[in-house]
Amino acid sequence: MLSFVSRKGVNMKRILGVLAIVAMSLAAKPAVAHHALQAEFDTAKRGEFTGTLTKFAMINPHVRWFFDVKKPDGTVAKWEITGAGPQALRQNGMTRIFTVGQTLKVSYAPARDGSNTGRVVTFTFPDGRTVTMYHEDPNNPNDL
Repeated sequence: MLSFVSRKGVNMKRILGVLAIVAMSLAAKPAVAHHALQAEFDTAKRGEFTGTLTKFAMINPHVRWFFDVKKPDGTVAKWEITGAGPQALRQNGMTRIFTVGQTLKVSYAPARDGSNTGRVVTFTFPDGRTVTMYHEDPNNPNDL
């Protein structure tokens, strides 16, 4: 019986050790997962393209739009544009305004790594409507 008690003590130490490691890794995850917008995108610059929407993804933590953009040489470049979280679009009823196959003009803050990704600034629809999705200064809507 004594050997069982001592083994139980060793097992408890192992369990507590594993729980401590799990707790520390869970506490660190939010700090690692979150990132600053300006770290990924150059919000002081603007790019622009007109492309065909191929996919609209309501994915946490950011909504994503995927486009085929025809280049002057006739080849197609794939673009991925990211925005705010899906809840912001749902609350404003904006999930229904995007249709796969639409041709949209997109202005964006370019990715710092030079890839075909960006943070959406505006979408201009075929009927001329422009929807602004991002402002550098929320107190100055004319900062574009």
